[in-house]
Amino acid sequence: MLSIRELRDRAVIRPIKRAVEDQLLDLPGVTAVDIGVKHRAGAPTGQQAIVVSVIRKRPRDQLVPGTGVPGDIFGIPTDVIEEQPVLQHIHCARQEPMAPSRRRGDRSGAVRAGGGLVPCRAVHLAPPTVPSAGEYRRIGTLGAIVTGTAPTVVTMGLTTFDVACLDDAWAVGDRMADPDDGRVHTELARAALSGRVDAAAVAIAPGSETSCVVDGIGPVTGHATAYPGERVRKNGFGTGVTLGVVTSVDATVRIDHGEALGVRVLREQIRITAADLRFCGPGDAGAAVLDPGGRIIGLHVAGSRGGLFGFASPIADVLAELDVELCTESQRIRV
Repeated sequence: MLSIRELRDRAVIRPIKRAVEDQLLDLPGVTAVDIGVKHRAGAPTGQQAIVVSVIRKRPRDQLVPGTGVPGDIFGIPTDVIEEQPVLQHIHCARQEPMAPSRRRGDRSGAVRAGGGLVPCRAVHLAPPTVPSAGEYRRIGTLGAIVTGTAPTVVTMGLTTFDVACLDDAWAVGDRMADPDDGRVHTELARAALSGRVDAAAVAIAPGSETSCVVDGIGPVTGHATAYPGERVRKNGFGTGVTLGVVTSVDATVRIDHGEALGVRVLREQIRITAADLRFCGPGDAGAAVLDPGGRIIGLHVAGSRGGLFGFASPIADVLAELDVELCTESQRIRV
């Protein structure tokens, strides 16, 4: 957990970071702007800084004048790290069988958070996104059970815009399936890709049994605001249950959403660092991130290559933009 001094330093840096982040994002190779501890020669200095992520670090004398990150901004030190956030879904060729999840657990037929989700609609992709050109499906995670009104109460599951919508050709009613068994049990109901949220809600088919439990973690008890230093967990279709630590709530991230949607900027995202070697990986997009008390603090969207860092949209923003409420009942319910 951050000290009072560190929290005060971040509060001072935050408005400056917000004021200059667009200029920094316009520099060649910059992928994210955040607030964090400055490192020197690989060791933390304890000093809070504006942290700029780049695809590849280069010596300053190899940069074109005016394209490098300044050593300080209005007296605030900067730090430059190598990091390229990427969306975390799995592409599966349409004709190939979808590999069952090794982390299914005892789901007993219920639609439960932590399982996989795949749109029935496929999209055409080409290298370098995939090994060979063709029709592909996109697999991610159904992160949490929610309810909304439209105009009656509807039970839905949360995931990301990228998993459920694929591109700009999405439509309400697009069918979704469970990649474990191919069962079609949901359809796209709501979606949001904004400056702070990458999320979608899929309506669960009437007659389906649902459980307001995150598989492998436990009942959802509510939602909360993330804070640096907090230990968290998530269960994603790709890497299962993993542990992490919130290291920032100020990450502004540039993410490539593909040819149809282009590069989008997500602001004030939650940065999570792996407690071990890896926090996330392909297939985890849409996973709920929970605190030790079972409260959801964010919806996992993207991660660094290798999975050391993850990025999540704050759950309060997700719920507000989709106009839904979390299910916090521990027992199964019938839709």
